[in-house]
Amino acid sequence: MYREKPLLAGIKDVPGIKIGHLQTDPPFMGILLGKLGFYQLLNETGLDFIIGDTPIFWTDDMRYFFIPISMGYAIKNYDGIRFAILSQDRDSLTVSDRIKMSLIQQRSDVLWVIDSNVINSPSMKINFFIKNRILSDTTITPIAIEPDSVLLKKLQDFKSMLDELLAQKIDLEGKKLGEYVLSKAALHEDANVILYPADLFNENIEKDSVSLRGILKNVMCELKFTKINIDREKILEMSRNKEYRIWGNMTGTNQVLMPDDEGEYFFDLFYPVKLQIDY
Repeated sequence: MYREKPLLAGIKDVPGIKIGHLQTDPPFMGILLGKLGFYQLLNETGLDFIIGDTPIFWTDDMRYFFIPISMGYAIKNYDGIRFAILSQDRDSLTVSDRIKMSLIQQRSDVLWVIDSNVINSPSMKINFFIKNRILSDTTITPIAIEPDSVLLKKLQDFKSMLDELLAQKIDLEGKKLGEYVLSKAALHEDANVILYPADLFNENIEKDSVSLRGILKNVMCELKFTKINIDREKILEMSRNKEYRIWGNMTGTNQVLMPDDEGEYFFDLFYPVKLQIDY
């Protein structure tokens, strides 16, 4: 997206199976892209598959198929050939991994294992030569594209919007970053106590303001929280057992925010501004 001529703007009419790879840093960036409509925008690029960290941002209207980066796979019939794509993100395979790979081989004519070396390589076009439904040779050539002007403009507009959003400054109201986001989350959820892991914050910034990019870099925004009503002793017990830190002032009974995989993203608790943008 940041290239002068991004490949995404010119692969729609290129013959073959188109595979993309998405790995975001920090992890919450992938969720933020989903909120901003990036994955709907990818519908227009002609991608067949995307290898990624997590499918949380995929919905039923996607025109491409998601392949989990850790031993995820897909099979596509192309010109009568059952072509399997397997993402192998580690060298050492478990017994379960080997069984899965064997089953995929049985169900396909050609199995292409995409490892970390391929994923970390520059974009490429790989030609597979198949004879009698068996792979006989491969060659690698550069990808030459002619960008679609309409799609190129949409990608450029999205990039500009994303950069502007990430550069947005948030006034910390005279507080350190940790105190600011915890107090905002507590206010949003009407909670008086928050239990949180020690690694929730990477760096507890002490400045007048910080960019949204800085917040994403220094706060584990992808962690989920839920609110429960518990007494003081239970709070102390959970803090000891799970090594959670305690924020707030405890009373007899408390409205407590705590980590929960079924809860809401922490980001949405301290930054409760609707970011959904349709492309």
